[in-house]
Amino acid sequence: MKKVMFLMLVIVFAITCPCLATDHYSEDLLSLMKLSHETATQEQVTTLLGQPARMEEGKKRTVWYYERANTTLVISWNSKSLQLEKFSFNNNVVEKSVFDQNTSKRLQSGVTNITDAIKILGTPKDMTIKGMTQEMHYAYQNNVLRLFFRNKMLVDYTLY
Repeated sequence: MKKVMFLMLVIVFAITCPCLATDHYSEDLLSLMKLSHETATQEQVTTLLGQPARMEEGKKRTVWYYERANTTLVISWNSKSLQLEKFSFNNNVVEKSVFDQNTSKRLQSGVTNITDAIKILGTPKDMTIKGMTQEMHYAYQNNVLRLFFRNKMLVDYTLY
C-alpha cells in the first residue's frame, strides 16, 4: 500500500495541467495525503522515484530534489533518524483559471478537511507538508488562494 502511495506521488508531480476543480489528477493527490511521515523510508522513495537529481547533505538534514516537467519535488530527511521531515512540491503552470466565488462558500474552517478541499479545488499549484501542518496555494488569474491546515483540517484560508 505504501508503494502505491509513492507511485501516486510520482504521478502527481508529473502533471502539467492548470489547477481546475475538474482536474483528473486530484484522486492521485488524495491518495498521497494518506502517507504518514513516520513510515516513509529513503529506500521506498528511491525505488519509486529513482535517484534524486540533486542532493544536499548537512548535519541536521538531507534534502533531495526531483524535477519532472514543470514540477519540482523537495524531500527533507532528518540525518540522524532518516525520517521524512517535510516534503513540498511546486507546479509551474503557465495557464491559470479564473477563481469561482461560489467555491469559497464550500470551504469552512474546522469542517473542511484536506481531502474535501482537493475534491473541491483540484490539484494545488504548490503544497508543503511538515508534521501536523499543511499549506496549499492555488494560483488563479487575478488571485492566489492560500489554505492552511492543521492535522489535515482547514484552519483558515485567504484569497489575495
